[in-house]
Amino acid sequence: NTPIRYGIIGGIVMCISALLSYMFYNLLFGSFAIQTLYGLVLLALVIFIPVWGVITYKRQRGQISFADAFIAGMIIIGITLSFSSTISYVLPNFIDKDYPQQLYEKVKSTTSDSMEKFGAPEDQIEKALEGIKFEDFQPSLLHSLRTFGIGLGIGAVLCLIIAAFASRPEKPKPILNTES
Repeated sequence: NTPIRYGIIGGIVMCISALLSYMFYNLLFGSFAIQTLYGLVLLALVIFIPVWGVITYKRQRGQISFADAFIAGMIIIGITLSFSSTISYVLPNFIDKDYPQQLYEKVKSTTSDSMEKFGAPEDQIEKALEGIKFEDFQPSLLHSLRTFGIGLGIGAVLCLIIAAFASRPEKPKPILNTES
């Protein structure tokens, strides 16, 4: 129950972040610094939510095994990714079909401008711009499923780390002698 609840919380957070990104893409993707900061905040949330969920799960159950901690973390990650993948697929394919083209052009422009400011040679800028593909901004169902699978793989590594720490027995707290 707790992992499902935290997975839903994570999913809602990811949906809100996707909607904020959609509504404010000119601001977010118009500045490399803001784009980087936004990405770091999302990364922190993606790590924090499963850690928080597994710790809460452990506190409710007392001691938990490595397997229980890992499974709880994977449930949280799986539900979070399900929400995130769904909104990332539905938004550009059904809700706003012009959004992928606008975002693609904005990211290319921001990348080019940032690289010019840092003094990158023209051939490096062209190479970087060639690496930005329109298909990445309007994902197919197969692309979304592949991204979901990659996310589960990365999430499994995160959950292994979380489980290693969460399954350790707590050290007994020393009893203070108040008699003197």
